[in-house]
Formats: sequence, C-alpha cells, structure tokens
Amino acid sequence: MKCLLDVNVLVAWEHGGSPHHAAFHAWAKATGLRNLNTCAHVELGFIRVSMQVFGYTLAQAQTALAEMKPLLGGFLAQAPPPQLPNWATTAAKTSDAYLVQLATVAGLRLATFDTGVSDPRVVLIR
Repeated sequence: MKCLLDVNVLVAWEHGGSPHHAAFHAWAKATGLRNLNTCAHVELGFIRVSMQVFGYTLAQAQTALAEMKPLLGGFLAQAPPPQLPNWATTAAKTSDAYLVQLATVAGLRLATFDTGVSDPRVVLIR
C-alpha cells in the first residue's frame, strides 16, 4: 500500500514528544518508508507545527524535513485545484479533504492519525 502522509504523521515521525511517535515507527516498519510520500502542503504543515508546537527554528525544521525526505518514496509535485467532497463541511476538514484528493489523483491513500477523517481512501494509523 502506497500512501501520502498527513502532517500529523510527519510530525509523529520526527518528534519523540508526539503521542503517536511509537505508533508511527511500528506502522512505518510494517508499511515500508519507500511506500510513503509527501507534498508541499504536508511539508509546509510539518514546518509550521515543528516551529509552533515543538519550538524548532525554521532551520531546524527544514533540516529535519531534509533528513526524512530521502528515505521516502517520493514527492507529489502536482497540486490540482481543490474539488472537495461533501464531508468537508467545516474549515478544519478542508485540508484533510484536499489531501485525500491529492492522494487519490496520485493513486495513493492518505495516511493519518486523525480519527475525524472518515473516507474509504484514508488509512487510519493506530
């Protein structure tokens, strides 16, 4: 199974203080890092959360991302215009819905820890 990672998954990978850190590593070992992908939207979110929540400087967040990316399967460079599904009924769900769209267009599934995303194209990491 090949996946686009949600922001919370990249955060869990890097930050030992994330409640999902151990779960990510167990899941990634079973799934294989080369089956995992990012995109600009996810990478920007990782930088933002790393700085805002974990106190990284911009340089630290960019370095962490640069160290993770070569281990992954790829980067989705195409960003089509949003065509959000009906379940994107709140502002909080728009990013998740767009990431599901990006994953689907690329033949991937969105991998997330977010239990609030209910879509058959989503892989919920536990």
